[in-house]
Amino acid sequence: MRGIEQIPWLYDLSTTLMPGLQRWRPSLARLAHGRVLEVGCGTGQMLPLYPDGVELYGLDPNADALPRARRRAPEAGLLCASAEHLPFPDALFDTVVSSLVFCSVSDPGRGLAEVRRVLKPQGRLLMLEHVHAQNRIGRWLLDTLQPPWTLLTGGCHPNRDTEKGVEEAGFRIEEAHYKASGVMRHFVATKG
Repeated sequence: MRGIEQIPWLYDLSTTLMPGLQRWRPSLARLAHGRVLEVGCGTGQMLPLYPDGVELYGLDPNADALPRARRRAPEAGLLCASAEHLPFPDALFDTVVSSLVFCSVSDPGRGLAEVRRVLKPQGRLLMLEHVHAQNRIGRWLLDTLQPPWTLLTGGCHPNRDTEKGVEEAGFRIEEAHYKASGVMRHFVATKG
């Protein structure tokens, strides 16, 4: 079954109902510089938000989303690929961006290892992600909702501890750009 994430028009509609997302994505995009890869660019909602002068690439495993992304950023290099198998050489990118992606990556550890591989030594990972709740009731609720939610969305796991996964992949989360609100996180990470 295709979920919300695989139906481009429905995904676009659903994200317009998230005002926090509309505020945090521009904030994250402004931090990008140099050669930029957006992993999981989807329909390209973030692509027009990057600063002038970046060399922009985007990839997504859903080929149906890429025509919308192309309309939003005709100058970007777009391709169909997964986070777990980035088709780029080592140390190519100054910035890798991920916005609501690693909740749906089949093997997040492998995907983060690939991100680390394609980043330059001083490169930065910019992330906007929802994470597992910190309190007991919130954790229970997300754990209970996870199976039907994952089916409905086509892969999203609302109970992943993405911050922990990022650190376990060898990144260090910087405090300077760290924002948290409920289960949402906005942060910059560098190679540890």
